[in-house]
Amino acid sequence: MNHKLMKWNPTKELWVVLLSWMLVVLTFYISFQVITIQRVAAQFVTFGIIGIAMFGVFLPVVWTLFVMKRPLASLGIKKDKLAVSIGLCFIFSVVQYYLTLSKMILPDLHELVPLGAMALAVGFYENIFYRGWVQLKMEEFFGIIPGIFLSALIYSLYHVGYGMPADELPVLFIIGLVYSSLFRLTSNIFILYPLLTPMGALFTQIRDQLVIPFEATYGFLDVILLIVIGLAILSRRKEKKDVRI
Repeated sequence: MNHKLMKWNPTKELWVVLLSWMLVVLTFYISFQVITIQRVAAQFVTFGIIGIAMFGVFLPVVWTLFVMKRPLASLGIKKDKLAVSIGLCFIFSVVQYYLTLSKMILPDLHELVPLGAMALAVGFYENIFYRGWVQLKMEEFFGIIPGIFLSALIYSLYHVGYGMPADELPVLFIIGLVYSSLFRLTSNIFILYPLLTPMGALFTQIRDQLVIPFEATYGFLDVILLIVIGLAILSRRKEKKDVRI
């Protein structure tokens, strides 16, 4: 057996991965099914700040940097193969555009801009969490092939938090397989972000006729900024801690 493709080496860290996923799903469920869009501020805090930023990004990052004492690159946020990843991201995104968005009538800018901001914020979290965190950990525990399938499964099931019906999960699983397989080419999140996965999310939002207030644009951009600044601060603290050691 090729131990890179298939293996059995789960550790206690597997429970941390699963717990972090459950926290994200629970938070999204509370945001979309309990609080609902009727309470805009409360929903944004639970969805954007707690769900996306805290549980979706900072929990895996803090665990990786300060508990496991690994670099940020182990979450797929790295310079290695960066140029190749960006180039492939552009090529895949062009293909995806002609298969999806090019065949749609796009809403006007006042409706399109907040949807795009939301897609960028959610895409940032999804690629760090489901590819850099879940997929690479599953590969570490079970091998490349199970890692791809398990990450796609976990990715599809998390949409239950949005209130998506069960009959949509198989399609999301296939989408997860595609994204996880592409990510595996370089193990760098920039093969999927900031174009490919946000574009896929934008297609779904427009297809489902989702409309959100233009003011939400500022909130989602703030979430992206919060994540970027948080990653920089945490990475810098890790470097200083390593120097002192």
